[in-house]
Amino acid sequence: MIFLSPLMSVLLIYWILISLASSETPLIIAHRGASGAAPENTMEAFNLAWKLGADGIEGDFHLTHDGHIVAIHDADTGKVSGGKIKLLVKKVTLKELQGIDVGSWKDKKYSGTRIPTLEQVMDSVPDGKKFFIEIKCGTEIMAPLIKVLHQRIKERPELVNQINFIAFDYQVIKACRKQWPEIEANFLESYKKIKGTWMPEQNDIFQTLKMSLASGLGTQANEEVIDSGFVKRLRKDKLSFHCWTINDIETARHFRDLGVDSITTDFPKRIKDGLK
Repeated sequence: MIFLSPLMSVLLIYWILISLASSETPLIIAHRGASGAAPENTMEAFNLAWKLGADGIEGDFHLTHDGHIVAIHDADTGKVSGGKIKLLVKKVTLKELQGIDVGSWKDKKYSGTRIPTLEQVMDSVPDGKKFFIEIKCGTEIMAPLIKVLHQRIKERPELVNQINFIAFDYQVIKACRKQWPEIEANFLESYKKIKGTWMPEQNDIFQTLKMSLASGLGTQANEEVIDSGFVKRLRKDKLSFHCWTINDIETARHFRDLGVDSITTDFPKRIKDGLK
């Protein structure tokens, strides 16, 4: 029988706990749906993500001229129409947008695919799964967003724990947190290297997080910026930690070991299987 000193026993327990924590698999969120295979931000991509076992989906949302919230990343339809039709989302109606084929550019088998509304996407989310709603416009979206969520949460109260708002605009996050303090909302940040220094600096990021009232940070997966010290500071402030967009297993494992809460990827099955 091996006897350990009290100090060695504590260290052993600590090592076991750290090992268990680092091996926990983060939530795998399908970026714009399973967009590696299907046309981004379409019901085909979102439904495929569920079939592939994703823990959640992420979608981008803009506001139409007639007040509907629709799933599309860019401010216009240029990309999703294969360059054929370039309409500004905020200048046209839902009917005009849904007259555009947004699937053929990805693959002919998706011909006839249409831009979905927030309601359509939300209704596809199974119980227990996550839905990251990225707001690509400004706070003008709040009134129609309140209307949609009021109705859907009334029908499905559990959505409060499934939804997570995300945005690069800290004013949008602040508005969401004030309207729904019980719903998570993460400020998004990406980085640029200016004269050898990654910007924005860490202190500026945490200042913005504070101003936005964010419940967490959704960060670009930059290994030079996000280290254990950065993560410890997030945890000290009781903030959640999410990374995007990770499509290779090595990077996914690196951020898993840092304790990331979710990984957003174009290939949910690949990343999920690789982290098993």
